[in-house]
Amino acid sequence: MSVELPASSPSPALLQTPPDDDLVIKHENEPYDLLGVGFGPTHIALAVAFAEERPGKRALFIDARETFAWHPALLLPASRMQISFLKDLATFRNPQSSFSFVSYLHSFGVDRLASFSNLGSWTPSRTEWASYLAWAAKRLESNVWWSSKVVSVQPTTDAGDSLVEITVRDFARQTTRVVYARNLSLAPGATPFIPKLFGDVLPAFPEIAHTSAYLSTLERLKLNAATFSGRVAVVGGGQSSAEVFHDLISRFPNAKVDMFYRASALVPADDSPFVNARAFDPARTEEFFGLQTQERSARLAEFRRANYACVAPELIESMYKLLYLQRLHPGEPQHRIVPNTEVLSVERGEDGVGVRLTIGSTLSTGGAPTTGEYAAVFLGTGYHRPSSSLSFLAGLASEYPALGAFLSGAAPALEVGRDYALEGSSERGGRVFVLGFSETTHGLSETLLSVGAVRAGEVVAALQLPAAAAVAEVSTPVASKTERGRSAHVHVGTLTPDSERSPERD
Repeated sequence: MSVELPASSPSPALLQTPPDDDLVIKHENEPYDLLGVGFGPTHIALAVAFAEERPGKRALFIDARETFAWHPALLLPASRMQISFLKDLATFRNPQSSFSFVSYLHSFGVDRLASFSNLGSWTPSRTEWASYLAWAAKRLESNVWWSSKVVSVQPTTDAGDSLVEITVRDFARQTTRVVYARNLSLAPGATPFIPKLFGDVLPAFPEIAHTSAYLSTLERLKLNAATFSGRVAVVGGGQSSAEVFHDLISRFPNAKVDMFYRASALVPADDSPFVNARAFDPARTEEFFGLQTQERSARLAEFRRANYACVAPELIESMYKLLYLQRLHPGEPQHRIVPNTEVLSVERGEDGVGVRLTIGSTLSTGGAPTTGEYAAVFLGTGYHRPSSSLSFLAGLASEYPALGAFLSGAAPALEVGRDYALEGSSERGGRVFVLGFSETTHGLSETLLSVGAVRAGEVVAALQLPAAAAVAEVSTPVASKTERGRSAHVHVGTLTPDSERSPERD
């Protein structure tokens, strides 16, 4: 079973042009062998693979955030990962890596590792997994420019060496930097999907938020856990919606919580070993890529319920028991889970307070629409990867036809090769890898954590490197005791003084 949050947290919008009065620093030093845009789990895994398999090479990662965080607004007390801890940043690629989840536990001492083993569980809490990812990111942060956004990317060459020129806006230093790279990897992450009905009114309704902003929204609304007795709505029937519903009724014992979704029932995620093996094992990527287009579509439809619009079975059972216990008491139920419904309109509540939702049935027999007023509304409406998240690549469109078609809207999906690289139309420009956008060609696990470690190894193997390095045999080093230590930091290749900047800001 997957039912995972997107591998990477949503990325902020990218700037298109630097300010006119900005100081531009152009780096004339040796190009980076690898430059990554975004530093979520996908690129942390890539940085680990690069450090272990390409020692001595230079890499840099750029991220708009001030520091690393993985879905901080959904780190709920009862939330657990839905994948095995073995599907971490490195184990499937290199079981000896010092960046494995087991190594993370051991970095706190053998007692921590032993205590986890005593749980008898393959799935850590989401909070512990987020801490693991932050631990790995911290060890690599000397290779990351935080508080920075890519403005533009252009193809170029230097003495026959195919490169990309990357212009970066550094918010902390209020400067614009220009750097060069032989290989560019993009992992901007998923963006919360907001239905148009809500998107049109969202700026004027601070009470409405996507579930990806759940905890921060509660903090902003300042609802008192002990005394709040208002009504809250959750829209959607997937894992995030169910988790938020469950957390609300636990956090606010006097509140009334309604959950609305289009389907006829909450559907359990399929966590059977056969489905896991056929949908999420790394070997399935090669198999899926070799299928015909129609076969791929059929495979995605077949296993859709293993990841989309489904809920962990144990959570479904807990929610059903809640509804049943309510039936033992007379009167209006405190909480409602209402299938076959959709939101028809969104308005201000009475006296300009709260949110008034008009709810209609998706069935012809459902009766007339009803209205309800809510102190807060949370949208569990999923995530998407719009072409706008790659708009800063417009300068490469003429060199990479598939990219141009995707950015212009002529193609509904971005086509990449088996190694996740765009196919260029000329010898200008380095290799460009796009990760997380290829579900239609690489399978259901492409946007998830399941194949992150193996995919990172495949990308590292496909990097365009100087000839001398390309023919050298590369072995994966066994981590030393020092590397496994609590404070061990890993430098991805050789860094210049320019990249050793305030480590720094986190």
